[in-house]
Amino acid sequence: MDRRALILATGGLLGGAGAAQVLAAGPAAADPAPPVVPVFDVRAYGAVGDGVADDTAAFRAALTAARAVPGGGATLLVPPGSYPLGESLLLGPGMTVQAHGARLFRTGNTSALVKNYASGMPAVTGYQGAGDISVFGGTWDMRGSSFTATCPAFVFTHADGFTLRDVTVLDVPQAHAVELNAVRRARIVDCLFDGVYAGTGTPAVPNRLEAVQITGATDAANLPAPAFDGTPCEDVLISGCVMRNSRPALNSPYDALCGDHYVASGDAHRPVHRNIRVLGNRVESSGAYGVRATDWVRSVIADNAIESAPVNGIYVSSGSGSALQDVSITGNTIRGAGSGGAIVVSNTAARRNSSVSVSGNLIRSVNGETAIYVNQTDGVSITGNTVATTRHPSGGNCQGIQVQRSPHAVITGNHLSDIEGDGIGVDTGSTDALIAQNTVLGATHNGISVASSEAAVRDNRITGAGTGGPAGTYAIRIGGNAVNVSCQGNVARVGEGGGAEAGVGVMAGSQAAWITANDLRGWGTAVRDRGAGTVAEGNLG
Repeated sequence: MDRRALILATGGLLGGAGAAQVLAAGPAAADPAPPVVPVFDVRAYGAVGDGVADDTAAFRAALTAARAVPGGGATLLVPPGSYPLGESLLLGPGMTVQAHGARLFRTGNTSALVKNYASGMPAVTGYQGAGDISVFGGTWDMRGSSFTATCPAFVFTHADGFTLRDVTVLDVPQAHAVELNAVRRARIVDCLFDGVYAGTGTPAVPNRLEAVQITGATDAANLPAPAFDGTPCEDVLISGCVMRNSRPALNSPYDALCGDHYVASGDAHRPVHRNIRVLGNRVESSGAYGVRATDWVRSVIADNAIESAPVNGIYVSSGSGSALQDVSITGNTIRGAGSGGAIVVSNTAARRNSSVSVSGNLIRSVNGETAIYVNQTDGVSITGNTVATTRHPSGGNCQGIQVQRSPHAVITGNHLSDIEGDGIGVDTGSTDALIAQNTVLGATHNGISVASSEAAVRDNRITGAGTGGPAGTYAIRIGGNAVNVSCQGNVARVGEGGGAEAGVGVMAGSQAAWITANDLRGWGTAVRDRGAGTVAEGNLG
């Protein structure tokens, strides 16, 4: 190659010295070898894994050596086998536990079987504790019905980085499978939480025994791991997990897949947890809730399947009255929700939520107060949900969708059928609501009931309202002293079994309702007006 060609090939004007350097350059240096991760096999330290010999000393020795690695980053290898353990496993920074095919079980009332701190260690703040810890695989049997002192299986506190994957947790005594206390960047993926020993005598308190507790560094009553600086949890993913109780003679179900029981109204140090994602999990059995989101903001609860939840399928609230924002509840399937309803978003009287979306959820067989209930939330969006079959335990009003004290709500595109109560209820304090393009089939009470001012009821389809009896029921009811409610373009049919008094009913005390261009054919009375200043024109029927 001549000098000109060399210059062009090297992409620039090189001097003689530069060209010489190019000609003299040898082959590119090889990529540096990846760092060697020290592996500590518990068998090499004397573990037997036959389910009989006590392997505590072997694990203790292997962990001591692993924690002594400069800079951390060691791997504790637990080969397939069955390992009796009489004390907790204390993991250090950067440590990984590989335990696929292994069963690890307690032989006494230890503290947490796996943790990142021990009593007497120096207090840490924020997320400065031992972090970047991973546990992969293993069946971790707490034997809580034999060793009943309250004890979680995994406890991590004041940590940045924690992963739990492909782990099975059995028989936890009166506590959580996983406790996240002031933890950032937690990943709990493809895990199985099967049964908790809830004690005997006094019934368990709902929301006390979550499989995964998401809590903060509040005080010693919550977790004895100072500093109690109010650090919240942040960036937590719970995905692909299953919660069930396969041994009902021995255990009870957990009270929720995740949540927090530690609520202290007015507590200035109450943390608000951020960026919590609960995605694609399955709740086969629960003692109370499917998902209980306590003090979460900027969070997503999506694509979960909740088969049984005696209190609520999904409950979003603040025990301390924190204003919750930017919460999305979407694509969940909830069957068999109980007394409180399938999806509940609420807050205290002093604080208000905002920017909450409830969309695309499928709800069937509610036996309680309501399928979707929203309270104290500004600008909620309730769209594209399907609700089929609600029942009230005493034959009362189990509404398909109910909104209270939540102005500027948007309720659109929902499909509700076989409702024991009102299909959609917009109640006190929910001014300026839009209720549009919903379908309500077979409500025992009203198809849509509006009791707040400035609402717009548009283009809904209602068939078979008042199946529980005609007295005081309507396809669309305007009451509660509401002012300036607009009702336009709706189609209401009597339907099979329908027995409502009229297509549209305006109650005494309501003012200036505008009822126009609705298709109310087939009703004996299209519009029954007891209000003041009602304008009813252009309706068919």
